[in-house]
Amino acid sequence: MSNQNPYSRAAGAYTAQATATDQRSLEGTVLLQSAQKLEDLQGRLKAGEKVSLEEIGATLTHNRKLWELFMNDMGNPDHNLPLEIKNNIASLAFFVFKQTQETLIETTPDKFKSLININRSIAAGLMKKTTVATPSATPPPSGTTSTDSMA
Repeated sequence: MSNQNPYSRAAGAYTAQATATDQRSLEGTVLLQSAQKLEDLQGRLKAGEKVSLEEIGATLTHNRKLWELFMNDMGNPDHNLPLEIKNNIASLAFFVFKQTQETLIETTPDKFKSLININRSIAAGLMKKTTVATPSATPPPSGTTSTDSMA
């Protein structure tokens, strides 16, 4: 039996799955799964079910770790997203971190709503098929060369 860290196994599975499918769709699916876990927990709390702090913490921690991955990815200078979008994602991540902390301090069903909505909204955007062509890495020729301007 292996002593391998479960987070390492999850990361390995994530990496293996990422090579088999579109990265954006995978990220969207992971966010939807986390939103569903949060929503299930919210529903149980609304119904008056006694949910352990350990289960609440595990669900919120899972979601927070997803957002940590997204935020860390935005710090990668090789990431091809525009800076404005990177900053927006980082801002959302900080909001998720703050909301997670507030939910742990005072756990009410309403506290889960914004986390669920953010995950679902971002997932919808990630899973939307883009039809816009990506810009070329090299600019099109302008029709003049540097020697033309010297003449």
